[in-house]
Amino acid sequence: MRASAFFLCVAIGLGGCGDDGGTGGADTALTDITFPTDTVAADTTTVADSVTIADSVAPGDTATAEDTLATDVIADTAVAQDTAVGEDTTVVEDTTVAQDTTVADTTVADTTVADTTVAEDTTVADTTVAQDTTVPADTTIPPADNVIAEGSFESWADGLPVGWYGDASNLSTDGVVEDTSAAHDGVRACQLVNEGTTHKRFTTAPFALPAGHYSCVYWVRGTGEIRNARYTGDYSSYSAYDAIDSDDWTPISYAFNAVDDVPAFELIFSVRSTGAARGHLHIDDVRCAREAEACDTVSCLDWQRCDEATASCVTASGFCGGDGECASWEVCGADHLCALAEGACYGTVDCDGATPVCDLATHTCVAGDPCANVSCEEWETCRPSDATCQVTPGRCEALSDCEGALPVCDVAAHDCVAVEAAANIVPNGGFEAWSEYTFGGATTYLLPDAWYGECDGCSPYWPTTEISPSNVRQYTTAVHGGSYACQLVDPTVPAERFVTEPFTVTPGKSYACSYRVRGHGTYRQRAYCGGWGPDTDFTAIDSDEWQTTSFTMSGAVSWCVLIFYASNTDADRDHIQLDDVVCIDPAP
Repeated sequence: MRASAFFLCVAIGLGGCGDDGGTGGADTALTDITFPTDTVAADTTTVADSVTIADSVAPGDTATAEDTLATDVIADTAVAQDTAVGEDTTVVEDTTVAQDTTVADTTVADTTVADTTVAEDTTVADTTVAQDTTVPADTTIPPADNVIAEGSFESWADGLPVGWYGDASNLSTDGVVEDTSAAHDGVRACQLVNEGTTHKRFTTAPFALPAGHYSCVYWVRGTGEIRNARYTGDYSSYSAYDAIDSDDWTPISYAFNAVDDVPAFELIFSVRSTGAARGHLHIDDVRCAREAEACDTVSCLDWQRCDEATASCVTASGFCGGDGECASWEVCGADHLCALAEGACYGTVDCDGATPVCDLATHTCVAGDPCANVSCEEWETCRPSDATCQVTPGRCEALSDCEGALPVCDVAAHDCVAVEAAANIVPNGGFEAWSEYTFGGATTYLLPDAWYGECDGCSPYWPTTEISPSNVRQYTTAVHGGSYACQLVDPTVPAERFVTEPFTVTPGKSYACSYRVRGHGTYRQRAYCGGWGPDTDFTAIDSDEWQTTSFTMSGAVSWCVLIFYASNTDADRDHIQLDDVVCIDPAP
């Protein structure tokens, strides 16, 4: 018998025939934002032996809750150096220099660097904050306030620093090196190697970050360019590159806003053009702290939020604190949500009885015909309960609108029609036509026409039927439509294919398909249109009621076959029965 193309495979959870594929994606280009970098003079004072110096806040700055003011005792030479840190935050870290050293004053020129567009990153809602505060260079965020758990790179495992190399990292692991040559803090730092001009990302491991404004400081030395961003499932914009070419540790500041709590946050270090002359780039002592905010000590109810400007609780969006915060036809309920007032309406669906129409000008129910001003398509009917157009029974807009003896939607006419109608492209989808076929000998089998497709060395290839012809039987006990259904008997695992012969389709078209199934066992279906369509899972069934399964089918060639798989069938419900297999063009 010639193969006829509908493959549906029913199997009880195991077995089957199939194959799969996969795809990949690319990042989205964005334009970065340029942030100004302040000029800071690095002042150095040489002091003999031991001098006690009281730390102070730089002129013009205001000490905040995070600012640390300490008295430094400096042995030999005390070196003070101004460093720009973002967001008007004064942070202090004392440095003791073991030997007397005279260091010449150094002026760092202001530099404005244009942000670099990164094709794979996508801008998100968080905003990078311009760095506008001058703070002494040897100051830092207190460890207790640091949200970066492993910012000192002291712990390593499997060649990578603990707490680093998150999901957004794409710098080769060979470019992340444990550095014990000259750490800024502790005994280890992290060396980053990327000699190419295309940036690569090195990130923290993801961690939960509360909403707020954050100021970060980290130290870098070597040769290369480095900048920062954040990853929260999407990429933020990047800060400007800092060009580094020095064996001395240099602090870099970075500040940003987290508008909402972030369940998985990664801080990004984007590096490029590193050079071997100074050992590429080295980073160490990474610290980020959340700045204190007015609402940190304010507790609000579930339906409120804290207003930072006034440090007070106000009604949150979508909630109400009283009737005055709702529309005139609404009341504020106990759940602090606006609800319809008694006798009011949002639409006709809220009205009934003698006043079935909603007057939208006053939001009150009035007398009248709900469908009086409703215009529907010829194949639709106005439903008075809500004055909306609905598909008229027996008519259709889609395949799902048709059931029973008329399971096919003729989309052009909007009529539900019989399975044999031209709108159904699956030949003999209702299993009404059966003939006797002989296979390799004298035995003949009664089989449905256009089914039991066999592809024995055919070209082009399509999947061949595997189930024995003796297990494909005409069924009349309970049909979905017409006089016959198809019974599949396969109590074993794995499932064996039952395939249609190839039938004609339009290349590139997507077809809406459905079929009816009942009985006891497991089943699934698949399509082959010059290549395998998506795989489907086995579904268990144990019912005398017909159930509908829907799917789509498409391909680049002018023919398809359908495949049905059945397995673990049981005689208590006559195994598995299949009927009314339909595929239509939803947009002819």
